[in-house]
Amino acid sequence: MNFVESSYVVVLFWQDYTGEDVTVGNFFAAILGNKTALTGGSGKVVDSGPNDHIFIYYTDHGGPGVLGMPTNPYLYADDLIDVLKKKHASGTYKSLVFYLEACESGSIFEGLLPQGLNIYATTASNAEESSWGTYCPGENPSPPPEYETCLGDLYSVAWMEDSDIHNLQTETLHQQYELVKRRTSNDNSPYGSHVMQYGDVGLSKDNIFLYMGTNPANDNFTFMDENLLRPRSKAVNQRDADLVHFWDKYRKAPEGSSRKVEAQKQFVEAMSHRMHIDHSIKLIGKLLFGIEKASEVLNAIRPAGQPLVDDWDCLKTLVRTFETHCGSVSQYGMKHMRSLANLCNAGIGKEQMAEASAQACVSFPSGPWSTLHKGFSA
Repeated sequence: MNFVESSYVVVLFWQDYTGEDVTVGNFFAAILGNKTALTGGSGKVVDSGPNDHIFIYYTDHGGPGVLGMPTNPYLYADDLIDVLKKKHASGTYKSLVFYLEACESGSIFEGLLPQGLNIYATTASNAEESSWGTYCPGENPSPPPEYETCLGDLYSVAWMEDSDIHNLQTETLHQQYELVKRRTSNDNSPYGSHVMQYGDVGLSKDNIFLYMGTNPANDNFTFMDENLLRPRSKAVNQRDADLVHFWDKYRKAPEGSSRKVEAQKQFVEAMSHRMHIDHSIKLIGKLLFGIEKASEVLNAIRPAGQPLVDDWDCLKTLVRTFETHCGSVSQYGMKHMRSLANLCNAGIGKEQMAEASAQACVSFPSGPWSTLHKGFSA
């Protein structure tokens, strides 16, 4: 949980809420300043007033309409928007900036975040694409050998490294948005995504220091429209970041070692889970709509400006129904949230979903990726 509120009210960092304390409930309670709703953690909340400027940075795995959490359930777009509306109605901020990194992160605000809340949001990707990891093993530059994972993502690295070198008292949110957009697209290479902006875009005229503060060492730095930071020549699809970790772990382990055997086992289990999820969703679609029409329904993308789904309760119900019969969707299965949303948009209800899921998943997967020991994702 990472977000900073300016005007010297409160600063919340990951140390305040870790592990099992990082929950949707605690995240919402912290935003709303509701200490009584907290369970665990440091007890810090955003205790802001009507003249305060708030900055929220959220990064995790994601999918259409959903954001990951270390705990279940996941965070769904409609619930986040409801909380932001409550925060606005309470009159406890002047303006709020939200930076969001996740796959399909644009779907969290697309058609959902209205103007007039004094909220400006940017996302690492549009509503239909993955975001990208960087500083990964095998890249140049690579992380230190003891780190067998990607150390960042294109979007977050772009805005953080930009903030590190510029005078944030003179640089505007819009200037940073344009710079981050160019860098995250990776010069329009196949390894990049489209940074988006939502809400009250007029707030992007504000200077960044209102939300993040500034480093006095950069006070004499003049903003350059061209990005002086080195562009990434390659990146890793965020959904494959765990595979990069397992493969790098396997590659480095001595032949015949228990570490190599364990890394191979983890890689195989992850791939097996992916194939199970992909196959199950496709089969459910065929059972509900027939072989000819299934792909069209599952892969349909609504026009820009429309939310992912009309009935969010239906989506959450279908997620729980799927998981009851087929196991956890996990962070990888989030990619199929659009397909499940499309079932709702097509009028599929719980009973039809349960029948199709039971036929598609004749046995409950036993692997660690499919377990429901942490509860349902919705």
